[in-house]
Amino acid sequence: MEITSKTVAIIGCGVSGLAAVKCCLDEGLQPTCFERADDIGGLWYYRDNSEHQVMTTVYKSTITTSAKEGMCYSDFPFPKEWPNILRHSYVKKYCDMYADKFGLNEHIRFSTRVTRLAQAPDYETTGRWVVTTQPEGSAGSQETNQEFDAVMICTGMFNNPHIPDFPGLDVFQGKVIHSQAYRTPDEYKDKRVVVVGIGNSGGDAATDVSRLATQVYLSCRRGVWLTGGGGDYGYPFDLEVIRRYYWVPFKLKMMLLKKSIERRNKLAMASLQPSHGLLACEPQMSEQLPNCIMNGSVVIRAGPARFTKTGLEFEDGTFEDDIEAVIMATGYRFKISFEVDCPALEMKDDSVPLYKLVFPLGLKHNTLSFSGAMEVLGAVIPCVELQARWAARVFKGLAKLPSQLEMQAEVTMTDEMMKKSFLPPHRHVGAVAYGDSIATEIGARPNFLKLFFTHPVLTLRCLFGPHVPYVYRLTGPGKTEEAKKAINTVWERIVAPTMTRRVETKRPPSPLALKLICPSIIASVIAILIVQFW
Repeated sequence: MEITSKTVAIIGCGVSGLAAVKCCLDEGLQPTCFERADDIGGLWYYRDNSEHQVMTTVYKSTITTSAKEGMCYSDFPFPKEWPNILRHSYVKKYCDMYADKFGLNEHIRFSTRVTRLAQAPDYETTGRWVVTTQPEGSAGSQETNQEFDAVMICTGMFNNPHIPDFPGLDVFQGKVIHSQAYRTPDEYKDKRVVVVGIGNSGGDAATDVSRLATQVYLSCRRGVWLTGGGGDYGYPFDLEVIRRYYWVPFKLKMMLLKKSIERRNKLAMASLQPSHGLLACEPQMSEQLPNCIMNGSVVIRAGPARFTKTGLEFEDGTFEDDIEAVIMATGYRFKISFEVDCPALEMKDDSVPLYKLVFPLGLKHNTLSFSGAMEVLGAVIPCVELQARWAARVFKGLAKLPSQLEMQAEVTMTDEMMKKSFLPPHRHVGAVAYGDSIATEIGARPNFLKLFFTHPVLTLRCLFGPHVPYVYRLTGPGKTEEAKKAINTVWERIVAPTMTRRVETKRPPSPLALKLICPSIIASVIAILIVQFW
């Protein structure tokens, strides 16, 4: 159904919401974004607990787990001189620059909380929605209702912290918090601390606290791959791993990566050896964790079995007493953070069935979408931007969705695939496969066979080089000539921030140059591989 009045409510203004506002403007829609905080950035807008206890933000020490070249918006690269791995303050500044460049702030209502979402009285004929809001921090104040032609829910996955009901936790006398509330290690000075959970939040909290604590125990029920952030030649790990094709068969590449990880961290992984594959869930990207394990400031323990008043027994029978604090890095449960009056949005097994993780099933009109309701094995920003581009074109009537039966079949098939390929919560997606899937919906996935005959070197870089979001600006709506330049200069921008002192040695060759051994052979290989794109 084509929307004529073109008004869109966007709930949340983190990296997903910013992309949604910009993509709506690109399609001539009229967005209004509601943001609970007083500024943009979502997770990346650091705030102290004293001011915003219920809002999730990064830790004071947080750095990105993805390199800047792979995690930017597709039409807005990070500044060339910025580091490859970024402190959270850089990401916040980048969000500010993005909003300023495209004039997004004038469409955002800050310090405004959405309390209810419902179908409008005339929804059956119009597909419109009623969004109820009130000023943030003003409980009981008068609410405002406003009708919109479409809604984008951009509140992400990190608004409902989950703490398992461990036996004895209610009698434990120490302090217990979820990692959502953690900011700095100051209050843990000279204390014995347990961190529960081996995801990146748990690893970061454990290493951060270990600088001041007497002892930190990192409790985990499964192993994890300690990849760190660096790959071959010191280049960012994700730029080495996240590619369309490798120069060797995929299984061989994964085997070589595992061997490389084991060579670097064999001792540190003695108690963390995973039983799952390298890509079954997000690896542990902390560079500090192996060192902390080696120097004993962080000790790996099994999962929690039961708490006592002053300690914790682990699943393997070991026990630690005199524990003064516990940080639960035990993840989040997906939850819509406001009241919803719509049967199609009812939670089922902690999720809402979504076609390609964007559009809910069971709605008569496709006038509502989700953004960021998944965990990406790779960078999040390019994926949520593609989701926003697709949703905006559906709302505008420029892209069509399949029938309900076809979407239901796709959801069922995707759920089964995720259960076979990934660890719980089964909301993981691969950055390349998922990006291509959404880009296909809007005509932004390049035809690499055609591209090869006009831009052969560019095609090689797209297929065998790092996966970068600029590839989705080579064709289709939003196509820009700047995308080609960005792809061709990726390695220059990777090297640039490290060249801070002039030396009289030759600059190390880029990985692409090292691997382009024989153009004639490569051309033959490419001709075979890209037939599938015809």
